[in-house]
Amino acid sequence: MRKIKYIAPLLILAISSLFISCEKNPFSGSEFRRVVVLYMAANNNLSSFAEHNISTIKDGFVPDKQSKDILVVYVHLPNKDPKLVRVYKESDGVVLEDIVATYTDQNSANGDVLKAVLNKIKVIFPANEYGLILWSHATGWLPQGYFNTSVNQGAFYEDPYRDIVKSFGEDRGVEMEVKELKGALPFRFSFIIFDCCFMGGIETIYELRDKADYIVASPTEILAYGFPYDQIMSSLFQTKLDLEQTCQLFYDYYNNQSGVHQSATISIYKTAELKQLADVTKSIFNANRSKIATLTMSTVQPFFRLNKSWFWDLGHLIEKIATPAEYEAFNTALNKVIVAKWNTPFFIDLEIKKYSGVSTYIQNPENNFLDSFYKGFDWNVASEMIK
Repeated sequence: MRKIKYIAPLLILAISSLFISCEKNPFSGSEFRRVVVLYMAANNNLSSFAEHNISTIKDGFVPDKQSKDILVVYVHLPNKDPKLVRVYKESDGVVLEDIVATYTDQNSANGDVLKAVLNKIKVIFPANEYGLILWSHATGWLPQGYFNTSVNQGAFYEDPYRDIVKSFGEDRGVEMEVKELKGALPFRFSFIIFDCCFMGGIETIYELRDKADYIVASPTEILAYGFPYDQIMSSLFQTKLDLEQTCQLFYDYYNNQSGVHQSATISIYKTAELKQLADVTKSIFNANRSKIATLTMSTVQPFFRLNKSWFWDLGHLIEKIATPAEYEAFNTALNKVIVAKWNTPFFIDLEIKKYSGVSTYIQNPENNFLDSFYKGFDWNVASEMIK
């Protein structure tokens, strides 16, 4: 480690040592083209899938050692200290990992930890642009712990497919809520890909609109196998970023499966167009508020299974309550937000007859807690779903 000559840098080093036990920076002073960060919070029941994904990365495209493109992976597995590694290919084709930083045990589902990792990456790998893949469990916009502990209306059934989806699991009981995630992203990314469940909701996308140019996410759950990393990395490092190819490969991978494994939904969202969508939706909500209260919910396309009734198709909701002219205006705005979308006919046992590409919560007067929590989201402030 270099000697520190000034008090202020010494304090910074002392603070950072709370999180980091060892690091190296052989790239200081260099500037890179694109850095793709894969952040794997896998200190949970998804760890075996994380290990599989790490293995498959090495079977696909990996930037060369001398490349101006950088792939860095933060991985935290059970009973192992987290580490940050650069994955690269030698001239002979052998894929290697270079340890950039090692960490003492920390909770990788904590926003401060994520922020510290991302800030470190930006210092070590200064680049023209950054992409971020967030890999873990997720439950969309819901409060921490609500998905698995809430007793919803009707009988509760044990999910027979819980072992193959990413809506279950956490890091020692801690989950990162969307607002905490927003605060944990210290700079803007060219893209954010969510390899986790239910993040293709309008609440999440709108909350993170200032954090990325494009967001890739699923309105439903995602199977625990996640993205086919041996196939998608090439598209993420092309001279012109190709998120459509990334998503097409994801969709094709699952669409070519059989049975319950033929399950996938994915969309690409252009965040610069979200403000217009919010304005149009606000007008529709305010003109048709009484219709929402009298909706027959069973006629609206769900994006959930069992009793997890907090994710509905936004486009189908608007179709149900809007006039034809209002619905046309909404679709015009929505089509500018959603660059492309894909879905299989079913997600496990959920039939998908309608797919606008994005989910929404629908106000429930019988759930004051959730309605109150929802009011704090930027999307609700902008669209006035709940007043």
